[in-house]
Amino acid sequence: MQVAKLKVTSPAGKARVYVLDGDQFTVGRAAPHHEPDIVLAPDPQGWISRLHCILDLESGQWWVTDHARNGTLLQRDVLGFEVRPVHGRELLKHGDTLLVLGDMLGDGEQLYWRLTYVDAHATRPAPRRHDPAGQDASRPGLRYDVVGSRVYRTDGDKETLVEGLRPKGHQLLRHMVARSSGLPGVEAVACDHDELITALWRPREEWPLGRSYDRTDLAGVVRAVRRCLEPDPARPRILETVPTIGYRLYVYPVAPPEGREHERS
Repeated sequence: MQVAKLKVTSPAGKARVYVLDGDQFTVGRAAPHHEPDIVLAPDPQGWISRLHCILDLESGQWWVTDHARNGTLLQRDVLGFEVRPVHGRELLKHGDTLLVLGDMLGDGEQLYWRLTYVDAHATRPAPRRHDPAGQDASRPGLRYDVVGSRVYRTDGDKETLVEGLRPKGHQLLRHMVARSSGLPGVEAVACDHDELITALWRPREEWPLGRSYDRTDLAGVVRAVRRCLEPDPARPRILETVPTIGYRLYVYPVAPPEGREHERS
């Protein structure tokens, strides 16, 4: 599985990259008998708390929880998103930046530490395609009804029930959909080969004696899903291949937009 990283840039512009290869990382300032996993120093004016915030991993996604007396700010990598304080425990997405006040100049200018979450293979807003007629249109994707185990192919205002998926196909889609944030708009969720193999057949140490699974087995499941899901399985646009990495799925939120037409494939 690809490991996420945190790029920490000081107010002076000095950067260091931390590999998030554990389940939890604490962020703050060092003190006697206390040193967080990620130390923000120097802290000449005492703006940084000993435990400023915590990053924790859950179900393959990283979250941030603020514990600072002076707060932690969140800057989403989304056009038009205003910087705001972290509220409770929040999901991090590729490109998001946490801002920690590190210094304040005499004229009131604020200097921040910038902690940028880097997970190039994880969930992000999906790109828009260019319509040949000169208009932008939303990329087709899928919506998964977890309760009813139903899959819908979405394209503009039309939504089509997808039938014929086998259990492994459902496992694949459910795992990838679970990686999405559920926020409005279609999202591109990418998973690497090893992650998906584990999701479908459990960790390697749990495989039956003499049995192994590899990318060929995974590709077989993907082909079967595409035959049901894609209008043109030879040119997939919903479940795409990411060369040398894995697969990317375009996911819509759980709740369908008002007025969306329903059909059966």
